[in-house]
Amino acid sequence: MISSRKKCISFLQELAGRFTSELTMVISDSHEESKNHLFHALMMYLGSNAFSTSSVPRRITVGKNENIKALAYGLDKNCKIVDTFLGADMKWSYCSEFNSALQYEMKWYELRFHKRHASMVRNKYLPYIIEMAKVIKDQNRVVKFHTTRGGRDGWNFKGINLDHPMTFDTLAMDGNLKQKVIEDLDRFVKGKNYYRKIGKVWKRGYLLYGPPGTGKSSLIAAMANHLNFDIYSLNLSAVSSDSSLESLLLHMSNRSILVVEDIDCSVELQNRQAGDRPSDHDKTPRKPQEKFVTLSGLLNAIDGLLSCCGDERVIVFTTNYKDRIDPALLRAGRMDLHINLSYCTFSTFKQLAETYLDIWNHDLFPRIEKLISEVQVSPAEVAGELMKIRNPKSSLEGLCGFLECKREAAKSSAPPTSVPESLEDAPGSV
Repeated sequence: MISSRKKCISFLQELAGRFTSELTMVISDSHEESKNHLFHALMMYLGSNAFSTSSVPRRITVGKNENIKALAYGLDKNCKIVDTFLGADMKWSYCSEFNSALQYEMKWYELRFHKRHASMVRNKYLPYIIEMAKVIKDQNRVVKFHTTRGGRDGWNFKGINLDHPMTFDTLAMDGNLKQKVIEDLDRFVKGKNYYRKIGKVWKRGYLLYGPPGTGKSSLIAAMANHLNFDIYSLNLSAVSSDSSLESLLLHMSNRSILVVEDIDCSVELQNRQAGDRPSDHDKTPRKPQEKFVTLSGLLNAIDGLLSCCGDERVIVFTTNYKDRIDPALLRAGRMDLHINLSYCTFSTFKQLAETYLDIWNHDLFPRIEKLISEVQVSPAEVAGELMKIRNPKSSLEGLCGFLECKREAAKSSAPPTSVPESLEDAPGSV
């Protein structure tokens, strides 16, 4: 009886199919006994369009977890939505059914569209959904901060949420230099096809150098927030060998920033041409047979065949002393862009005054401009003085006193002339 009924339904469906102008495409949650990535892309894509289509679904699911920034929406069971793509209506419905025999809930999407759009759906619409779902996912995910696990060779994969408030809007940095950095980052993230065309791995290296307190860590945080990339903070002295370093880089996620701070202080990585020895800058005692990362191992890890095992990655090195870094590390492909973060300028001070005191001009500004031109003071020091008092006049008077004290102290020591902030392409960079 059941078999006859199924045959009858099948016959009627086949008969109806001969006279309909629509095709139906089914996308289930699994494909060939594995997760169907298109199904999960649809969940994200259709959910994000739930309120922006002409036919708002009657029932919508909503939820949020600690790994996403905003609420996530989706279609409830047996709900329908119409998406318009290139002028054609794409009619979606979400279905589910519990299989009591397998004790499993089967889920699938059904897409109905006119037969004449079959080629467009296959070649344009479905790839577009996958691409947009990736964009939505990347924009909504919470940035994570990863470190090596207590000195052992591995990342703390869960990471912690990076809730750093620094952005390029609040970063005190020379305006032209800041804009050039933003443009370079934007050009990089949009350059997947370009990098593939020229046969280069999709990665970008930056060197941030300058005196302490000039904003290197703040710039890294602003870069991470701008790109929405995870940060992997690598302490080379905690890595036991070159092979352990390779393993760490292999287990980084795509769309991430690898940060190696104070690269000049890392063991065995000093400038060979300058005749530096590890003992010149690294005072950490080591056991006679203790293993560590070598310069050759680092070069191979960031720019050898291993570097192609990941996409859309940024590598940031920092140092207070650029001249201590081996030239092999400085070249294009490893440190593509060299960003000099120097002492506070008047332009940087005005950005700090706007951020900390909400002022754009003041009678004391000319006096501060003269003092800043006469002393070497880091943006961090200026920010520290501005934070002490919220009243603009009192805060600026305190800063003037601080700068005058530094000027008097500097007269006897006569420090070297500071170098303005700048941005340099590494030799041979693309």
